[in-house]
Amino acid sequence: MKKWGLLIAGMLFLSACSDEEAKPAETEKKEEVAVEQEQKEMTESGFITQIRNDKVLVNNIYFSFAEDVEVDTSGGSETSEAVLSDIRTGMKVDISYNGPLEQAFPLEAEADSITILKDEESVEQSEALQAYINKEQLASLLILGQPIVRDNEIGFLFNNMDTGEMEEVRIDLDTHEYTVGDGEEEAEDTN
Repeated sequence: MKKWGLLIAGMLFLSACSDEEAKPAETEKKEEVAVEQEQKEMTESGFITQIRNDKVLVNNIYFSFAEDVEVDTSGGSETSEAVLSDIRTGMKVDISYNGPLEQAFPLEAEADSITILKDEESVEQSEALQAYINKEQLASLLILGQPIVRDNEIGFLFNNMDTGEMEEVRIDLDTHEYTVGDGEEEAEDTN
């Protein structure tokens, strides 16, 4: 009987030791996955709807910039260097960053590079959005998801961060006339 007791005690000891060894390996694996996520380069395409101090808001992500951030303009086939002071509210941009995003609302990340899109279509969309922002005097516009362009209209869902209201906006790309919500309110750019 003593032999069985020693055998069971030995097995319990060995299983306890093996669990202790497995836990650090599991932790190391989780840390490796977290490092992989941090090093994964991602790109966010959208419009700058707010510039505050050292941050810009693109869609629903606040991007901060280091002094050495790479800034370019792209007119489709040509790319040239630019500087941070070239960015303006309403511009369409592509921002590259390493994930994951900081969990806040809006989300937060540090940009590695920013490309200001200057092709004809992007400029047309940017001008329409800028006309809407100026007409409505919006200081804190948070675009939810990607804007939808169809026919000659750009549409998006936004949250006015000052009032907390969420609405749909559709802007005519030629006239800059827009509808808000279900279409009952209508205004036009007088420029």
